Amino acid sequence: MLEQIRSRYVEQLKSTLSSLSSEGRSVYAEICLELERPEARSQLYRLYVVDILERLSDGETKVIEINVDPSSVQIPDVPVDAPIAWNGIEFRCAPEHFPEEALVSWGNRWITDESPPLGPQNDLTGIIHSVTEPSLTHSHIEFSVDFGSAPVAAFDELVALLGSNLHSIGSYSIAGAA
Repeated sequence: MLEQIRSRYVEQLKSTLSSLSSEGRSVYAEICLELERPEARSQLYRLYVVDILERLSDGETKVIEINVDPSSVQIPDVPVDAPIAWNGIEFRCAPEHFPEEALVSWGNRWITDESPPLGPQNDLTGIIHSVTEPSLTHSHIEFSVDFGSAPVAAFDELVALLGSNLHSIGSYSIAGAA
């Protein structure tokens, strides 16, 4: 079921890219940018892979983001309490012993397009697009991941890394759930 959620996003990205290219537009998929965020605890939280970057005729560039509607899904042994969209899965975790160093290590491995862990996927890079900086919200640590063109294995690795710290997942911001 999670593979279907991923496929919806990947197919929308590929379809949009193909359509724009067929119109003769100069478009490039999955370009990594480093954002100005000197306060970020890690470089990972400054990295952002745009879905599509378009070079305009005047030399300017335009970012095109692909968003898909969240879908309800059940994942064995994963506490899903809101619909999810592959491009914006939010994780809520226990603050005690939160494995931020391991999260950063995982993110750095999966956001690098020079050598993605499982290689290119579906004619795309096979990388995640972003990890937001974890923050304490109410009584839990919260962060989100845009899984981009990464395979489901990236999600599985992250869930295993979070272990019993993981309280729930969902695309709360996109789904409008609290």
